[in-house]
Amino acid sequence: MFLAERIDAERATKQNSGDSFCSLSRRSLLQSTAALLSVPLVAQATSAWAQDKLAGAGEVVAFSYGGSYTEGVRRYVFEPFKEATGIKVVEAVGDLPVPLVKAMFEAGRVDWDIAYLPRKNYPEMHEAGMFVPIDYSLWDQESLDGTSNEVRLKDAVYIDYNSEVLAYDQRAFPGGGPQTWADFWDVKKFPGPRGLYASGDQNNIRYALIAAGFSKKDMWPLTDDKLDIAFKKLNELKPHISKWWSAGGEPAQLLINREYVPRVCTMAVT
Repeated sequence: MFLAERIDAERATKQNSGDSFCSLSRRSLLQSTAALLSVPLVAQATSAWAQDKLAGAGEVVAFSYGGSYTEGVRRYVFEPFKEATGIKVVEAVGDLPVPLVKAMFEAGRVDWDIAYLPRKNYPEMHEAGMFVPIDYSLWDQESLDGTSNEVRLKDAVYIDYNSEVLAYDQRAFPGGGPQTWADFWDVKKFPGPRGLYASGDQNNIRYALIAAGFSKKDMWPLTDDKLDIAFKKLNELKPHISKWWSAGGEPAQLLINREYVPRVCTMAVT
């Protein structure tokens, strides 16, 4: 997943003298803010550096997925960032950021300063000029050393790697829940509402093929026949999908609310 930065030229800050953010244009401010929010620069070890070099005022708007994901980012990034710099982070919680970012860019009215984007969408959006460069000169040496050149792009930086896992409600299955994708599809042995990622078409096809008996090796290459089997398998499960989740915080919350029994959720590693 990328953290990318954007700018609306109409939302420019006033120019003032001094060494803080007040002397920077909004473009420079966003370059600096993206750099700081991109890395663990707000940890205790570097907070003094941030206060000295990036102190300012005002606010930036950062997209996030909501739920426990945003709670964690708020606690360990946004709040320390505000304490270190004096700049408030306004959270914009949403489901799928890419179409919203594109719509704002095309309309010429950008409401977000920072957004998380899937890697697969970055090249097209980068080529369209949707982002402004990140000023890596504002990173401290510890952060530069801890972030390889391969993940520091001109206008975006990797913030985490994620994968999807199968999870279940122990309250519904105290003796043990589904352990495999075949179990996930077995609504007789493990009854109850399910959940899958609405935009996880590729992964959902893989899960369906594994549930149909294919090994990870045998499912490749994908052929029309294999796709027919996968879609047939997904159609079998469709009546038992209570909600196709789209926001990162949804699956865990829906499981807690007992709207799901087993479901697929995203786990991120930063």
